[in-house]
Amino acid sequence: MLAQKELQLLRDIAVGDGVDLQIATPTAPKRVRTRYVGMEEGQGLFFSIPTTAKWASTRDLLLPGNTVVIRHVLEGDSGTIIAFKVKVLRLLHNPLSVLITSFPESLQSRGLRAVKRGYPGIGVQATVEGHEPVKAIITDASVSGCRVAIKQQVMPEFDGNKILTLDYQLESKTLSINALVKNVTYENDYVYIGLQFDEKQDAVATLLERHILYYE
Repeated sequence: MLAQKELQLLRDIAVGDGVDLQIATPTAPKRVRTRYVGMEEGQGLFFSIPTTAKWASTRDLLLPGNTVVIRHVLEGDSGTIIAFKVKVLRLLHNPLSVLITSFPESLQSRGLRAVKRGYPGIGVQATVEGHEPVKAIITDASVSGCRVAIKQQVMPEFDGNKILTLDYQLESKTLSINALVKNVTYENDYVYIGLQFDEKQDAVATLLERHILYYE
């Protein structure tokens, strides 16, 4: 059962907000971005699922009983990323395409500003080759790649298949991760960039162990 503070974080998700949805599969988890529709407190959550051909393979994975992980960045003075696991209850097709999930039993959260002991959370500096570094937020990560969010007003223009370097502070040292840009989407004031780590890097393991919620 969610604590009152966790429940309030869940209530802070606004209808129509974009969320990252991670679906468990027998091989590797599949990650997509969709929109939050609402909730019946204590009973379930609702998410919009597109009916386009691009989503066909994703819809096939949304079977009753499958586990999904939801991640979302709440806006605010410092910002908070939240993550929680739920089960698929049903995928409605008519009159609207809506995913119904169970209500989360627990919720993890992390502020995007520095927290105690000097750990910087998951705020990073992102540098696209040939451009100046900008502030970014890692919203989702796995051993093979991650997704970062960058304010559109500071995001440099660049073509696909570029190398992007993420630098983050770990106590007294800076760790760097190199990744290949795989996809770029625009939503509200943010640019969301899907990245693939170009090789096994010790800094990736360190990042996952210290900072990421529900990684696989």
